[in-house]
Amino acid sequence: MRALFVVAAIGAGVGTGCSSASATSNAPSAEVIFDSVCARCHGADGSGGLRLPDGTSPRNFRDPVFQAERSDAQIRAAIIDGKNGAMPGFGQGFGALVIDGLVARIRSFDPRKANP
Repeated sequence: MRALFVVAAIGAGVGTGCSSASATSNAPSAEVIFDSVCARCHGADGSGGLRLPDGTSPRNFRDPVFQAERSDAQIRAAIIDGKNGAMPGFGQGFGALVIDGLVARIRSFDPRKANP
């Protein structure tokens, strides 16, 4: 529940319908959101995390097979809707621009590309 609170607090600062640059300039970047929310399970370096009680592990974004087999739309859907009950959906907490930024951040872990 604590992670969901953090997501709600961060997401509340992201305006999805506002076109004003000043309204979004104070919103955290996708990298900040990844580091503060997603990295708790997926690791700061995107390599996944510890095995969960149900025996699964958080997705390793550095896996070239994952990167090759998933479309941006599939990654976006997982962020919005969650994944098999193990990962909550964040569609209500993040606007479209933040979700697109998170997709780009996940793609940045692709070992076939130059990493940051």
